[in-house]
Amino acid sequence: MRSKAFWLIVLAVAILAGIISCMSSNTSGHSGTNTTPVPILPDIYDNEDVDGYLYQDMPYLEPWDEYETTPEPTPDPGLLDMQSDTVFVAGRYAGFFTWGHFHHSAVDEPVVFAESTVLDTYTDVDLDISDIIDMEQLELVFALLAEAILAYAPESAPFLFRINENWLTNMVIDHEGLRVLLTPDIAPWDLGFFSVLISYEDLGEAFLLEVELGLREPPRLPMVALTFDDGPHFYTDIILDILEEHGGRATFCVLGYRIHYRPNTVIRAVNLGHEVVGHSWDHSDLTRLNANAISNQITRTSAAIEEVTGVRPPPIFRAPFGLTNTRVINVSRDLGYSLLHWSVDPQDWANRDVDHIYNHIMDRAMDGAIILLHDIHTTTAEAMKLVIPRLIEEGFQLVTASELIAYFYGETEPGEIYMGHRPPWF
Repeated sequence: MRSKAFWLIVLAVAILAGIISCMSSNTSGHSGTNTTPVPILPDIYDNEDVDGYLYQDMPYLEPWDEYETTPEPTPDPGLLDMQSDTVFVAGRYAGFFTWGHFHHSAVDEPVVFAESTVLDTYTDVDLDISDIIDMEQLELVFALLAEAILAYAPESAPFLFRINENWLTNMVIDHEGLRVLLTPDIAPWDLGFFSVLISYEDLGEAFLLEVELGLREPPRLPMVALTFDDGPHFYTDIILDILEEHGGRATFCVLGYRIHYRPNTVIRAVNLGHEVVGHSWDHSDLTRLNANAISNQITRTSAAIEEVTGVRPPPIFRAPFGLTNTRVINVSRDLGYSLLHWSVDPQDWANRDVDHIYNHIMDRAMDGAIILLHDIHTTTAEAMKLVIPRLIEEGFQLVTASELIAYFYGETEPGEIYMGHRPPWF
């Protein structure tokens, strides 16, 4: 057995070996087999060569707060001094004037601008001067224009010999005549913008739209068509009372299944000269139905109207929600029916407010308008107590949808959608 002294010597040797191993590891710069040596970089502040460059060759970087930034100059947007005017004549022609100056620091004098448009709302076409004036009678128009300018500004007399077609660039059809806007860049005197009126009577044959304005034939009252959906209903009779009291006709677009609930209402409407047409049998969305189902919705309702009234309804109907697609149109065409839409919609089904319904209609009523209403709401019936007499007071004829379509569009075409007229600014 080894002595105690032997084991003490072994322990001392092991401790000494461990100390030597640690010292060797520190001098080699390794902390383990997976440790990457850390490179020793030169001190660039000692002007030593770093990748071929000397420190003194490097640019000197100042702190950001020592730089002064100059803001970009704000561009001058200029100042627009603009005015406009709109006139709507004979329920058909809309005239728009826009004029003014544009001021900018880049120019010494304000830039003059002026524009005018005459829109035929029936055809949605902007009219040229040659559509309004007989160009072979321009000399007469020039003479009338000179006379109107002279009446407005007698001091303009020395300049009037210069009148030419450019002076007619900006004009619109007004209620009493042709209104011409003169601008500072055309009129050679310091009067700014001004307009003069040449009466239709003075223009005579030189004005090409006289027939449409009713100046050569007895004037015709503008017409609108009130149309009522979803009846017959209790409120339908109230509306019939109002129409009977004040005069005028309307169109009632009825649901087939409701006819047998109020047959006398439907009979009364027809006897009073109103028009009763179909609005489908049960207010189904026709665009979701197949061709046979669409045909059934249309023909079944028309048959029920004829059975009750003894009068075949005109070949026109209104689709529920106004929704149509190619299939609905094709079925309608095959059946010989046209589709009745609208141009004025106060949304009386959602806005149960008498004043809203009244104001919406009166703001948009125009010659050729087809107005959508629903005779199943008390607020609609109450609004008609205001709307119907007011329309008549303002000179509108209350006609059926078929009468309006016949006047403005001629004979109805199967498969066609008739929407009526609306003001161009709505």
